[in-house]
Amino acid sequence: MGPARVWSSLLQSLFPWRAPVSPEAARPAKRKPARRGQQPAGESIRLARSNAYTGVARFAGRSIDRLFLAGMSRPHRYPGAGDLARVGEEIAAAHRLYRAGRPVAPSAFHATPPAIDIDEISIEPAWHPSMRFEWLSFESGYQVPSEDPAADRWNNYDRNHVAHAWVARHSGPERPWLICLHGLGTGGPYADFAGFRAEKLHHELGLNLVMPVLPLHGPRKPAALPIASLLSFDLLDAFHGVSQAVWDTRRLIQWARAQGATKIGLYGLSIGSYVSALLAGLDNVDTVIAGIPVCDIPDLFVHHAPVDQRQEAEDNGVLGVHTRELFELVSPLSVTPHTTLENRFIFAGSDDKVSTPEQAERLWEHWGQPGIRWFAGGHVSFFWSSEVAPFVDHRLHKSGFAVLDR
Repeated sequence: MGPARVWSSLLQSLFPWRAPVSPEAARPAKRKPARRGQQPAGESIRLARSNAYTGVARFAGRSIDRLFLAGMSRPHRYPGAGDLARVGEEIAAAHRLYRAGRPVAPSAFHATPPAIDIDEISIEPAWHPSMRFEWLSFESGYQVPSEDPAADRWNNYDRNHVAHAWVARHSGPERPWLICLHGLGTGGPYADFAGFRAEKLHHELGLNLVMPVLPLHGPRKPAALPIASLLSFDLLDAFHGVSQAVWDTRRLIQWARAQGATKIGLYGLSIGSYVSALLAGLDNVDTVIAGIPVCDIPDLFVHHAPVDQRQEAEDNGVLGVHTRELFELVSPLSVTPHTTLENRFIFAGSDDKVSTPEQAERLWEHWGQPGIRWFAGGHVSFFWSSEVAPFVDHRLHKSGFAVLDR
């Protein structure tokens, strides 16, 4: 029995009024009498969110999310004197370079990367308490154009030039491959294997797993940068970080296909769900799961910035039309997934204080209102939610990615 299941069982015994939820239910049952006629989708999903609340889970989720945000809000992460003016100038110059009247075309902006050459890839055996896996690394090959205002900074993150991924694959008959994209601040085997329940996905559901390390995370993080620096006031770092994550992951998808993969899915958590949702509109994949999703980085900046910094950012052009138009090139809201509606899935915390329920709602609307699970809790508490794991397992089974043991 895994730690998440033990914790869930303990909560269930201590607080019996917290009833378990069937994984087949895409939305909690309504507690209010139905109106005449069909209920608008926006009201329906808000009702589902409100029905996901429970007192203990809500308090615990909020508290842990606030601790996480406190760690992300330490003074050394705040912009110094002149930083926001510099970022505003970078945004304006990048907008002239990449937009300047051009239409939104993420498919044109994200060039198809070359396949990974067999001579440039390193595959080393590695160990985790739950399983053996392979540590795959290769030269990313992603470069920011020299005329980009952030080129010198981004291209000089030396450790970021090498892409890494944790790979767990079966021998014998071909299995589906699941690309798992981690959340902000992780990118190491212990955190990633726990967050995705890699042992169950690999051993019990029989999947081959590829877990890319996002730019500026794990072994790719320069020593001088703080943890989770991919999302900061340096918005062009987020812009290029997403672009490079797409580039590297598409190369890994090509590599998986070269190994014989015929069925490939995407599963993202937090900022990893942002990359997964964008990739689903650029590459042909069979299923996509967005967990505790982010879909609008400028809006997330606005939501979390202190009022005084928000005003200064607006005054310096860091927030505004240019930023939004620039990020449309790397936004999952600018693409339509190639996956069918039946194979798009979302789970989100009803009281998420980090990526916010509103971002999940927007992605759900953009995706055509696919299956969604609102769990009782916040951003971080998905890890021990008794609702998330059955939902993910069931949806993978439904999309033909796994046969659950009954």
